[in-house]
Amino acid sequence: MAAATPKFDLSKMTLREIIIVGGTLLFAVAYGFYEFEYTVQMKKITLLEKQSREVQASIGAFQKILINPSHVKKTLVQITKIKSEIVEMQAAIKKTKSRLKGQDLEILNDLQGEADFYGVFLKSMKTSERRIKQAGLRLKEVSLILEIESDYNALKKFVASLKNFPAVITIESLETTRDEKILPKLESRLHIKVIVL
Repeated sequence: MAAATPKFDLSKMTLREIIIVGGTLLFAVAYGFYEFEYTVQMKKITLLEKQSREVQASIGAFQKILINPSHVKKTLVQITKIKSEIVEMQAAIKKTKSRLKGQDLEILNDLQGEADFYGVFLKSMKTSERRIKQAGLRLKEVSLILEIESDYNALKKFVASLKNFPAVITIESLETTRDEKILPKLESRLHIKVIVL
């Protein structure tokens, strides 16, 4: 028959056993407190300190703005500057839209008037057009080849005036030849493209 295991009796424990059991219980309670109470509370405290620093920094920055009116003035100046830039951009957009809305015949007549104004004689004007689609818009590209007779200064002023012309114009080429029969005038061939809606 198997020997009976002796029952553990707390009253018969030796001093050494009591110290070991007490130390083990004390260690278990201390470890549980550290792991489940102390670390959790420290994480919460660290998070609260971080949030408190952020709030203090925000409050400090806000107080600096309120205390120092020069910052407010700088901000107002910046807002005014940005508003004026927006107005300028809107004006540029309107100008570009109005340039695109010009009609072919209007542009040809205006070119003729501009040439007459600067003393440039248009001997001939050849046109061709094609449809293009750009930035979601259906546009018409009118290609103009102008045969011109003028002197250097008139030609220079006429070509420079195209920059301020109320249409979207690109200069493709400018060829100038000297003919002794018409000196001091020159014969020129100007190829430009005009974009219209």
